[in-house]
Amino acid sequence: MTTLLSRTALIAALFSLVLVACRKNDKPSPPPEPTVPSVNDSMYFLFKDQYLWNDVIPDSATFRPNSYAKTEDMFNALISFKKQGGANMDKYSFLDDGTIAGEIGGVSVGFGMDVNYNELNDLRVVSVYPGSPAYQQGIRRSWRITAINGNTDLAYDGEQVHGPGTTLNRVINAIYYSNSTQLTLQKPDGSSVPVSVESTSYDINPVLYSNVLNVGGKKIGYLVFNQFIRLNKAQPFLDPVFDHFISSGITDLVVDLRYNGGGAVETAEYLANLIAPFSVGTDAKLMYSDYFNADLSAHRYSNYLKSRIVPGYDFSWGDLFDSWVAYAAVPFKKAKTLDLSRVAFIGTSQTASASELVINVLKPYMEVKLVGDVTYGKPVGFVGMHIGKFDMYAVSLWSKNAENPPNGDYFNGMIPNDAATTTPDDQYEDYSKDWGDLDEVYLRRALKIMGIALPSPLMSRTAIAAPRNNRKLLLRNPMPDIHFKGMIETRENHKK
Repeated sequence: MTTLLSRTALIAALFSLVLVACRKNDKPSPPPEPTVPSVNDSMYFLFKDQYLWNDVIPDSATFRPNSYAKTEDMFNALISFKKQGGANMDKYSFLDDGTIAGEIGGVSVGFGMDVNYNELNDLRVVSVYPGSPAYQQGIRRSWRITAINGNTDLAYDGEQVHGPGTTLNRVINAIYYSNSTQLTLQKPDGSSVPVSVESTSYDINPVLYSNVLNVGGKKIGYLVFNQFIRLNKAQPFLDPVFDHFISSGITDLVVDLRYNGGGAVETAEYLANLIAPFSVGTDAKLMYSDYFNADLSAHRYSNYLKSRIVPGYDFSWGDLFDSWVAYAAVPFKKAKTLDLSRVAFIGTSQTASASELVINVLKPYMEVKLVGDVTYGKPVGFVGMHIGKFDMYAVSLWSKNAENPPNGDYFNGMIPNDAATTTPDDQYEDYSKDWGDLDEVYLRRALKIMGIALPSPLMSRTAIAAPRNNRKLLLRNPMPDIHFKGMIETRENHKK
Protein backbone atom coordinates (compact mmCIF):
# COMPACT_ATOMS: atom_id res chain seq x y z
CA MET A 1 0.00 0.00 0.00
CA THR A 2 1.18 3.46 -0.60
CA THR A 3 0.76 6.56 1.47
CA LEU A 4 1.82 8.61 -1.52
CA LEU A 5 -1.75 9.61 -2.19
CA SER A 6 -3.63 9.71 -5.45
CA ARG A 7 -4.54 13.01 -6.96
CA THR A 8 -8.21 12.66 -5.90
CA ALA A 9 -9.10 15.51 -3.55
CA LEU A 10 -10.12 14.43 -0.05
CA ILE A 11 -12.13 17.22 1.53
CA ALA A 12 -14.24 16.04 4.49
CA ALA A 13 -17.49 17.91 5.13
CA LEU A 14 -18.07 19.37 8.60
CA PHE A 15 -21.76 20.10 9.29
CA SER A 16 -22.86 22.73 11.78
CA LEU A 17 -25.93 22.34 13.97
CA VAL A 18 -28.16 25.27 13.15
CA LEU A 19 -31.39 26.46 14.76
CA VAL A 20 -33.78 27.19 11.92
CA ALA A 21 -35.96 30.27 12.40
CA CYS A 22 -39.54 30.16 11.09
CA ARG A 23 -40.86 32.67 8.64
CA LYS A 24 -44.10 34.57 9.30
CA ASN A 25 -46.02 31.98 7.29
CA ASP A 26 -44.59 29.28 9.57
CA LYS A 27 -42.87 27.57 6.66
CA PRO A 28 -39.35 26.50 7.65
CA SER A 29 -36.56 28.17 5.77
CA PRO A 30 -34.19 25.88 3.86
CA PRO A 31 -31.19 24.69 5.86
CA PRO A 32 -27.92 26.47 5.16
CA GLU A 33 -25.36 24.86 2.91
CA PRO A 34 -22.96 22.64 4.85
CA THR A 35 -19.71 24.32 5.83
CA VAL A 36 -16.79 22.78 3.97
CA PRO A 37 -13.33 23.44 5.35
CA SER A 38 -11.00 25.22 3.02
CA VAL A 39 -7.85 23.59 1.70
CA ASN A 40 -5.89 25.91 4.00
CA ASP A 41 -7.86 24.70 7.04
CA SER A 42 -7.41 21.04 6.15
CA MET A 43 -3.73 21.44 5.43
CA TYR A 44 -3.10 23.43 8.60
CA PHE A 45 -4.65 20.83 10.93
CA LEU A 46 -3.15 17.81 9.16
CA PHE A 47 0.23 19.57 9.14
CA LYS A 48 0.11 20.47 12.83
CA ASP A 49 -1.04 16.98 13.84
CA GLN A 50 1.88 15.16 12.26
CA TYR A 51 4.65 17.79 12.11
CA LEU A 52 7.71 16.68 14.06
CA TRP A 53 8.22 20.16 15.50
CA ASN A 54 4.55 20.99 16.05
CA ASP A 55 5.31 22.60 19.41
CA VAL A 56 6.44 25.74 17.53
CA ILE A 57 3.31 25.97 15.36
CA PRO A 58 0.73 28.56 16.61
CA ASP A 59 -2.87 27.53 17.20
CA SER A 60 -5.38 28.07 14.42
CA ALA A 61 -6.90 31.24 15.88
CA THR A 62 -3.45 32.85 16.09
CA PHE A 63 -2.12 31.60 12.77
CA ARG A 64 -5.37 32.15 10.80
CA PRO A 65 -4.89 29.71 7.88
CA ASN A 66 -7.49 31.41 5.72
CA SER A 67 -5.72 34.76 5.92
CA TYR A 68 -3.35 33.42 3.24
CA ALA A 69 -4.59 33.90 -0.30
CA LYS A 70 -2.31 31.14 -1.59
CA THR A 71 -1.99 27.74 0.06
CA GLU A 72 1.67 27.67 -0.95
CA ASP A 73 2.30 30.87 1.03
CA MET A 74 0.56 29.40 4.07
CA PHE A 75 2.64 26.23 3.88
CA ASN A 76 5.87 28.21 3.57
CA ALA A 77 4.86 30.22 6.63
CA LEU A 78 4.26 27.01 8.61
CA ILE A 79 7.68 25.55 7.84
CA SER A 80 9.42 28.81 8.75
CA PHE A 81 8.65 28.60 12.49
CA LYS A 82 11.28 25.99 13.35
CA LYS A 83 14.62 27.75 13.82
CA GLN A 84 18.16 26.65 14.52
CA GLY A 85 20.73 29.31 15.31
CA GLY A 86 18.27 31.94 14.13
CA ALA A 87 17.90 30.37 10.67
CA ASN A 88 15.08 28.24 9.30
CA MET A 89 15.77 24.60 10.16
CA ASP A 90 13.11 22.99 7.98
CA LYS A 91 14.73 22.82 4.56
CA TYR A 92 12.91 19.56 3.98
CA SER A 93 9.10 19.92 3.90
CA PHE A 94 7.49 20.77 0.57
CA LEU A 95 4.38 20.68 -1.60
CA ASP A 96 4.32 18.73 -4.86
CA ASP A 97 2.04 18.20 -7.85
CA GLY A 98 2.23 14.40 -7.86
CA THR A 99 5.58 14.09 -9.64
CA ILE A 100 7.35 12.68 -6.58
CA ALA A 101 4.63 10.09 -6.01
CA GLY A 102 5.13 8.91 -9.59
CA GLU A 103 8.90 8.67 -9.22
CA ILE A 104 8.71 6.75 -5.95
CA GLY A 105 6.35 4.44 -7.81
CA GLY A 106 9.12 3.81 -10.32
CA VAL A 107 8.09 6.02 -13.24
CA SER A 108 9.63 9.28 -14.41
CA VAL A 109 9.26 11.64 -17.35
CA GLY A 110 12.11 13.38 -19.14
CA PHE A 111 15.37 12.51 -20.85
CA GLY A 112 16.61 10.40 -17.92
CA MET A 113 20.01 12.07 -17.71
CA ASP A 114 21.83 14.58 -15.52
CA VAL A 115 24.59 16.98 -16.51
CA ASN A 116 27.13 19.08 -14.66
CA TYR A 117 30.20 21.20 -15.25
CA ASN A 118 33.57 19.52 -14.88
CA GLU A 119 35.30 22.79 -15.71
CA LEU A 120 33.95 26.22 -16.54
CA ASN A 121 33.79 25.28 -20.21
CA ASP A 122 33.36 21.53 -19.88
CA LEU A 123 29.75 20.34 -19.59
CA ARG A 124 29.44 16.60 -18.98
CA VAL A 125 26.84 13.89 -18.76
CA VAL A 126 27.12 12.69 -15.15
CA SER A 127 24.43 10.00 -15.04
CA VAL A 128 21.94 8.24 -17.30
CA TYR A 129 19.14 5.94 -16.19
CA PRO A 130 19.32 2.59 -18.01
CA GLY A 131 16.36 2.31 -20.37
CA SER A 132 15.65 6.05 -20.37
CA PRO A 133 15.33 8.07 -23.62
CA ALA A 134 18.92 9.34 -23.26
CA TYR A 135 20.24 5.83 -22.60
CA GLN A 136 18.42 4.44 -25.62
CA GLN A 137 20.13 7.09 -27.74
CA GLY A 138 23.49 5.74 -26.57
CA ILE A 139 24.36 8.61 -24.21
CA ARG A 140 26.58 7.61 -21.30
CA ARG A 141 28.27 9.12 -18.27
CA SER A 142 31.48 11.09 -18.95
CA TRP A 143 30.47 12.20 -22.47
CA ARG A 144 31.14 15.88 -23.08
CA ILE A 145 28.35 18.09 -24.42
CA THR A 146 29.78 20.47 -27.01
CA ALA A 147 26.56 21.95 -28.44
CA ILE A 148 22.91 22.22 -27.45
CA ASN A 149 20.42 22.99 -30.20
CA GLY A 150 23.33 24.10 -32.36
CA ASN A 151 24.67 26.56 -29.78
CA THR A 152 28.27 25.90 -28.78
CA ASP A 153 28.36 28.64 -26.13
CA LEU A 154 27.94 26.48 -23.03
CA ALA A 155 30.45 28.05 -20.61
CA TYR A 156 29.28 28.27 -17.02
CA ASP A 157 28.16 31.81 -16.09
CA GLY A 158 26.33 31.24 -12.82
CA GLU A 159 26.63 32.79 -9.38
CA GLN A 160 29.90 31.06 -8.50
CA VAL A 161 31.63 33.29 -11.07
CA HIS A 162 29.24 36.21 -10.40
CA GLY A 163 27.75 35.84 -13.86
CA PRO A 164 24.23 36.56 -15.13
CA GLY A 165 23.33 32.87 -15.44
CA THR A 166 21.96 33.33 -18.96
CA THR A 167 23.84 30.38 -20.44
CA LEU A 168 23.32 28.26 -17.32
CA ASN A 169 19.55 28.76 -17.50
CA ARG A 170 19.55 27.91 -21.20
CA VAL A 171 21.38 24.65 -20.44
CA ILE A 172 19.02 23.76 -17.58
CA ASN A 173 15.91 24.47 -19.65
CA ALA A 174 17.19 22.43 -22.58
CA ILE A 175 18.10 19.37 -20.48
CA TYR A 176 15.40 19.36 -17.82
CA TYR A 177 12.40 21.31 -19.09
CA SER A 178 12.21 20.67 -22.84
CA ASN A 179 10.24 18.09 -24.78
CA SER A 180 13.12 17.56 -27.18
CA THR A 181 16.71 18.73 -27.49
CA GLN A 182 19.44 18.39 -30.09
CA LEU A 183 22.83 17.56 -28.57
CA THR A 184 26.31 17.23 -29.95
CA LEU A 185 28.47 15.04 -27.74
CA GLN A 186 32.13 14.12 -27.67
CA LYS A 187 32.81 10.52 -26.65
CA PRO A 188 35.88 9.45 -24.64
CA ASP A 189 37.61 8.30 -27.83
CA GLY A 190 37.39 11.85 -29.19
CA SER A 191 34.70 11.17 -31.79
CA SER A 192 31.72 13.50 -32.03
CA VAL A 193 28.09 12.36 -32.35
CA PRO A 194 24.86 14.31 -32.92
CA VAL A 195 21.92 13.06 -30.85
CA SER A 196 18.26 14.04 -30.73
CA VAL A 197 16.61 13.12 -27.45
CA GLU A 198 12.87 13.20 -26.73
CA SER A 199 11.20 13.54 -23.32
CA THR A 200 9.00 10.53 -22.59
CA SER A 201 7.79 8.45 -19.66
CA TYR A 202 10.11 5.62 -18.65
CA ASP A 203 10.47 3.03 -15.90
CA ILE A 204 13.23 3.87 -13.45
CA ASN A 205 16.09 1.42 -13.09
CA PRO A 206 17.88 2.72 -9.97
CA VAL A 207 21.01 0.62 -10.57
CA LEU A 208 23.16 2.89 -12.72
CA TYR A 209 26.12 0.50 -12.60
CA SER A 210 27.36 -2.64 -10.87
CA ASN A 211 30.44 -4.78 -11.26
CA VAL A 212 32.99 -6.90 -9.44
CA LEU A 213 36.37 -5.14 -9.48
CA ASN A 214 39.59 -7.13 -9.11
CA VAL A 215 42.03 -4.82 -7.33
CA GLY A 216 45.02 -5.58 -5.12
CA GLY A 217 44.15 -9.26 -4.87
CA LYS A 218 40.64 -8.45 -3.68
CA LYS A 219 37.22 -8.86 -5.26
CA ILE A 220 35.27 -5.68 -4.65
CA GLY A 221 31.57 -5.43 -5.32
CA TYR A 222 30.73 -1.97 -6.67
CA LEU A 223 27.14 -0.71 -6.87
CA VAL A 224 25.91 2.71 -8.03
CA PHE A 225 22.37 3.02 -6.68
CA ASN A 226 20.56 6.21 -7.59
CA GLN A 227 17.03 6.23 -6.17
CA PHE A 228 14.94 4.42 -3.57
CA ILE A 229 11.83 3.68 -5.60
CA ARG A 230 9.16 1.36 -4.16
CA LEU A 231 10.55 -2.00 -3.11
CA ASN A 232 8.46 -4.04 -5.54
CA LYS A 233 9.99 -1.96 -8.37
CA ALA A 234 13.56 -1.82 -7.00
CA GLN A 235 14.00 -5.43 -5.86
CA PRO A 236 14.09 -6.92 -9.39
CA PHE A 237 17.11 -4.71 -10.07
CA LEU A 238 18.84 -5.14 -6.70
CA ASP A 239 18.57 -8.91 -6.28
CA PRO A 240 20.58 -9.89 -9.39
CA VAL A 241 23.36 -7.49 -8.35
CA PHE A 242 23.76 -9.07 -4.92
CA ASP A 243 23.34 -12.59 -6.32
CA HIS A 244 26.32 -11.82 -8.57
CA PHE A 245 28.31 -10.40 -5.66
CA ILE A 246 27.62 -13.53 -3.63
CA SER A 247 28.44 -15.99 -6.43
CA SER A 248 31.63 -14.05 -7.20
CA GLY A 249 32.79 -14.29 -3.59
CA ILE A 250 33.42 -10.59 -3.09
CA THR A 251 35.67 -9.66 -0.17
CA ASP A 252 34.67 -5.99 0.04
CA LEU A 253 31.79 -3.75 -0.98
CA VAL A 254 31.52 -0.14 -2.21
CA VAL A 255 28.03 1.35 -2.42
CA ASP A 256 27.91 4.57 -4.43
CA LEU A 257 25.07 6.86 -3.35
CA ARG A 258 26.61 10.11 -4.59
CA TYR A 259 23.47 11.29 -6.43
CA ASN A 260 20.86 9.41 -4.40
CA GLY A 261 18.46 11.85 -2.76
CA GLY A 262 16.42 9.15 -1.03
CA GLY A 263 12.90 7.83 -1.50
CA ALA A 264 10.99 4.87 -0.08
CA VAL A 265 12.07 3.75 3.39
CA GLU A 266 11.07 0.13 2.71
CA THR A 267 13.69 -0.04 -0.05
CA ALA A 268 16.35 1.55 2.17
CA GLU A 269 15.62 -1.15 4.74
CA TYR A 270 15.95 -3.86 2.11
CA LEU A 271 19.31 -2.55 0.91
CA ALA A 272 20.54 -2.39 4.53
CA ASN A 273 19.41 -6.00 5.03
CA LEU A 274 21.34 -7.07 1.92
CA ILE A 275 24.54 -5.38 3.12
CA ALA A 276 24.36 -6.24 6.85
CA PRO A 277 26.32 -9.18 8.29
CA PHE A 278 24.63 -12.39 9.45
CA SER A 279 24.93 -11.24 13.05
CA VAL A 280 21.93 -8.88 12.69
CA GLY A 281 19.64 -11.88 12.23
CA THR A 282 15.90 -11.67 11.61
CA ASP A 283 13.86 -9.75 14.18
CA ALA A 284 16.88 -10.04 16.47
CA LYS A 285 18.76 -6.74 16.21
CA LEU A 286 17.33 -3.23 16.02
CA MET A 287 17.84 -1.45 12.71
CA TYR A 288 16.39 1.92 13.73
CA SER A 289 13.58 3.57 15.67
CA ASP A 290 11.26 6.36 14.56
CA TYR A 291 10.47 9.29 16.85
CA PHE A 292 7.34 11.43 16.49
CA ASN A 293 6.00 14.60 18.07
CA ALA A 294 4.68 14.31 21.63
CA ASP A 295 1.03 14.54 20.56
CA LEU A 296 1.22 11.72 18.03
CA SER A 297 3.17 9.61 20.51
CA ALA A 298 0.33 10.12 23.03
CA HIS A 299 -2.34 9.55 20.36
CA ARG A 300 -3.56 13.14 20.62
CA TYR A 301 -4.59 14.74 17.37
CA SER A 302 -7.46 16.56 15.70
CA ASN A 303 -10.64 15.13 14.23
CA TYR A 304 -9.15 15.82 10.81
CA LEU A 305 -6.59 13.05 11.33
CA LYS A 306 -9.07 10.79 13.12
CA SER A 307 -11.75 10.95 10.45
CA ARG A 308 -9.81 11.21 7.20
CA ILE A 309 -9.74 7.80 5.54
CA VAL A 310 -6.61 6.60 3.77
CA PRO A 311 -7.66 6.16 0.12
CA GLY A 312 -8.28 2.55 -0.79
CA TYR A 313 -8.44 1.37 2.84
CA ASP A 314 -10.98 1.28 5.64
CA PHE A 315 -8.83 2.98 8.27
CA SER A 316 -8.02 6.59 8.99
CA TRP A 317 -4.78 8.53 9.01
CA GLY A 318 -5.07 8.51 12.80
CA ASP A 319 -5.14 4.71 12.76
CA LEU A 320 -2.13 4.69 10.47
CA PHE A 321 -0.05 6.92 12.70
CA ASP A 322 -1.14 4.93 15.76
CA SER A 323 0.28 1.84 14.08
CA TRP A 324 3.58 3.54 13.27
CA VAL A 325 3.92 4.83 16.82
CA ALA A 326 3.18 1.36 18.20
CA TYR A 327 5.77 -0.26 15.93
CA ALA A 328 8.34 2.52 15.86
CA ALA A 329 11.22 0.08 16.42
CA VAL A 330 12.22 -1.57 13.12
CA PRO A 331 14.38 -4.73 13.34
CA PHE A 332 16.78 -6.13 10.77
CA LYS A 333 15.54 -8.98 8.59
CA LYS A 334 18.77 -10.22 7.00
CA ALA A 335 18.37 -10.77 3.26
CA LYS A 336 20.53 -13.18 1.20
CA THR A 337 23.88 -14.62 2.25
CA LEU A 338 26.39 -11.78 1.83
CA ASP A 339 28.35 -11.64 5.09
CA LEU A 340 30.95 -8.87 5.14
CA SER A 341 32.48 -7.07 8.09
CA ARG A 342 32.90 -3.71 6.37
CA VAL A 343 31.44 -1.49 3.67
CA ALA A 344 32.44 1.82 2.11
CA PHE A 345 29.90 4.37 0.90
CA ILE A 346 30.41 7.22 -1.56
CA GLY A 347 28.34 10.30 -0.79
CA THR A 348 28.03 13.97 -1.73
CA SER A 349 25.80 16.91 -0.90
CA GLN A 350 23.16 15.17 -3.05
CA THR A 351 23.20 12.07 -0.82
CA ALA A 352 20.20 12.47 1.45
CA SER A 353 17.59 10.95 3.68
CA ALA A 354 16.98 7.27 2.85
CA SER A 355 20.58 7.06 1.60
CA GLU A 356 21.88 8.48 4.86
CA LEU A 357 19.56 6.12 6.74
CA VAL A 358 21.24 3.07 5.18
CA ILE A 359 24.67 4.37 6.16
CA ASN A 360 23.57 5.21 9.70
CA VAL A 361 21.75 1.97 10.58
CA LEU A 362 24.73 -0.22 9.64
CA LYS A 363 27.21 1.61 11.86
CA PRO A 364 26.44 -0.32 15.07
CA TYR A 365 27.00 -3.69 13.37
CA MET A 366 29.89 -3.39 10.91
CA GLU A 367 32.77 -1.14 9.92
CA VAL A 368 31.25 1.67 7.84
CA LYS A 369 33.37 4.18 5.94
CA LEU A 370 32.18 7.25 4.03
CA VAL A 371 34.15 9.08 1.33
CA GLY A 372 33.31 11.82 -1.14
CA ASP A 373 31.82 15.01 0.23
CA VAL A 374 29.64 16.05 3.17
CA THR A 375 26.15 14.59 2.69
CA TYR A 376 22.93 16.59 2.60
CA GLY A 377 21.89 16.04 6.23
CA LYS A 378 18.33 14.71 6.54
CA PRO A 379 17.59 12.23 9.32
CA VAL A 380 13.86 13.00 9.12
CA GLY A 381 11.09 11.63 6.91
CA PHE A 382 7.64 12.25 5.45
CA VAL A 383 4.24 10.69 5.07
CA GLY A 384 2.71 11.96 1.82
CA MET A 385 -0.85 13.36 1.99
CA HIS A 386 -2.97 14.65 -0.88
CA ILE A 387 -4.84 17.84 0.01
CA GLY A 388 -6.65 19.85 -2.64
CA LYS A 389 -4.34 19.96 -5.65
CA PHE A 390 -1.22 19.34 -3.56
CA ASP A 391 0.73 16.40 -2.24
CA MET A 392 1.96 17.59 1.16
CA TYR A 393 5.27 16.29 2.49
CA ALA A 394 5.69 17.59 6.03
CA VAL A 395 8.47 16.32 8.30
CA SER A 396 6.74 13.71 10.45
CA LEU A 397 9.36 11.37 11.89
CA TRP A 398 12.96 11.30 12.99
CA SER A 399 14.91 8.06 12.49
CA LYS A 400 17.76 7.06 14.82
CA ASN A 401 19.96 3.98 14.79
CA ALA A 402 20.60 1.34 17.46
CA GLU A 403 23.61 2.99 19.11
CA ASN A 404 23.40 3.90 22.77
CA PRO A 405 22.36 6.66 22.87
CA PRO A 406 20.56 6.40 19.52
CA ASN A 407 22.30 8.41 16.80
CA GLY A 408 20.41 10.40 14.20
CA ASP A 409 21.71 13.91 14.71
CA TYR A 410 23.26 14.59 11.30
CA PHE A 411 21.19 17.58 10.24
CA ASN A 412 24.39 19.22 9.00
CA GLY A 413 25.36 16.16 6.98
CA MET A 414 27.70 13.23 7.43
CA ILE A 415 31.39 14.07 7.15
CA PRO A 416 33.60 11.71 5.10
CA ASN A 417 35.99 9.65 7.19
CA ASP A 418 38.93 10.73 5.04
CA ALA A 419 38.04 14.45 4.99
CA ALA A 420 41.08 15.47 7.03
CA THR A 421 43.54 13.75 4.70
CA THR A 422 41.94 14.50 1.33
CA THR A 423 43.98 16.76 -0.93
CA PRO A 424 42.31 19.56 -2.96
CA ASP A 425 42.83 17.58 -6.17
CA ASP A 426 40.85 14.66 -4.71
CA GLN A 427 38.08 16.75 -3.20
CA TYR A 428 36.06 17.23 -6.36
CA GLU A 429 34.42 14.58 -8.47
CA ASP A 430 35.78 14.14 -11.99
CA TYR A 431 32.88 13.75 -14.40
CA SER A 432 35.20 12.75 -17.25
CA LYS A 433 35.59 9.29 -15.68
CA ASP A 434 33.00 6.58 -16.23
CA TRP A 435 31.55 4.33 -13.53
CA GLY A 436 34.01 1.70 -12.36
CA ASP A 437 37.06 3.54 -13.73
CA LEU A 438 39.87 2.98 -11.20
CA ASP A 439 41.12 6.47 -12.03
CA GLU A 440 37.83 7.98 -10.80
CA VAL A 441 38.57 10.08 -7.69
CA TYR A 442 35.81 8.94 -5.33
CA LEU A 443 36.12 5.26 -6.18
CA ARG A 444 39.88 5.41 -5.56
CA ARG A 445 39.23 7.07 -2.19
CA ALA A 446 36.76 4.33 -1.26
CA LEU A 447 39.23 1.59 -2.09
CA LYS A 448 42.05 3.40 -0.33
CA ILE A 449 40.13 3.87 2.91
CA MET A 450 39.51 0.11 3.01
CA GLY A 451 43.24 -0.51 2.70
CA ILE A 452 43.08 -2.00 -0.77
CA ALA A 453 46.31 -1.63 -2.76
CA LEU A 454 45.71 0.63 -5.73
CA PRO A 455 47.50 0.82 -9.05
CA SER A 456 49.17 4.11 -9.89
CA PRO A 457 46.78 6.72 -11.28
CA LEU A 458 46.05 5.78 -14.84
CA MET A 459 45.23 9.30 -16.05
CA SER A 460 43.36 7.77 -18.93
CA ARG A 461 44.85 8.66 -22.31
CA THR A 462 41.36 8.69 -23.81
CA ALA A 463 40.03 11.29 -21.38
CA ILE A 464 39.47 14.78 -22.78
CA ALA A 465 42.16 17.07 -21.43
CA ALA A 466 41.10 20.30 -19.70
CA PRO A 467 43.01 22.80 -17.54
CA ARG A 468 42.54 21.86 -13.90
CA ASN A 469 43.14 25.35 -12.52
CA ASN A 470 39.64 26.43 -13.59
CA ARG A 471 38.22 23.66 -11.40
CA LYS A 472 39.19 25.54 -8.25
CA LEU A 473 36.68 28.26 -9.07
CA LEU A 474 33.82 25.79 -8.70
CA LEU A 475 32.70 24.90 -5.21
CA ARG A 476 31.08 21.49 -5.09
CA ASN A 477 28.07 21.66 -7.44
CA PRO A 478 28.00 24.44 -10.04
CA MET A 479 24.62 23.23 -11.34
CA PRO A 480 21.52 23.77 -9.18
CA ASP A 481 20.41 20.58 -7.45
CA ILE A 482 16.83 20.22 -8.69
CA HIS A 483 16.20 16.67 -7.46
CA PHE A 484 13.99 15.43 -4.64
CA LYS A 485 15.51 14.88 -1.20
CA GLY A 486 13.39 12.75 1.06
CA MET A 487 12.59 9.66 3.08
CA ILE A 488 9.00 8.58 2.57
CA GLU A 489 7.05 5.93 4.44
CA THR A 490 5.15 3.74 1.96
CA ARG A 491 3.73 1.01 4.21
CA GLU A 492 0.44 0.78 6.04
CA ASN A 493 2.20 -0.08 9.29
CA HIS A 494 5.58 -0.90 10.78
CA LYS A 495 4.50 -4.31 12.00
CA LYS A 496 4.85 -5.53 8.44
